[in-house]
Amino acid sequence: MNWQKQSGANKMSAIQFSIFVSIFCLGTWGLIVGGIEEYAKEIFLGMIAPLLIGIGSIFLLSIANQKSPENVNRVMVKSFIVKMILYAIYFIYIFTFYTFNPMPFVLSFVGYYITLHISEVLFLKSIFN
Repeated sequence: MNWQKQSGANKMSAIQFSIFVSIFCLGTWGLIVGGIEEYAKEIFLGMIAPLLIGIGSIFLLSIANQKSPENVNRVMVKSFIVKMILYAIYFIYIFTFYTFNPMPFVLSFVGYYITLHISEVLFLKSIFN
């Protein structure tokens, strides 16, 4: 599987994208925690699930695009369903087994979820051009 390289000057590989968003997420987490250290765990837990699931989704979509571009929509729909199930399981697990302040977790999760989905759309736009 050749998900490492994309042809064309404006295309970013799945690995490059993953490194970029990982550095972005960890960097913003560090900046936020620098100001409010007491919520470091909550903010990290709100960031890590959207990051890991988003990276996995990008790899799946990149592989699907290289194998047969006409099947990317089908993979996107299945990926979305699996993501929602994983997020539900994650929320149930987090709220059942961890004791922490839920508001910073939820705000962090929503912020990273939206930001990472926007970046995923931009990545998909780059591989379809």
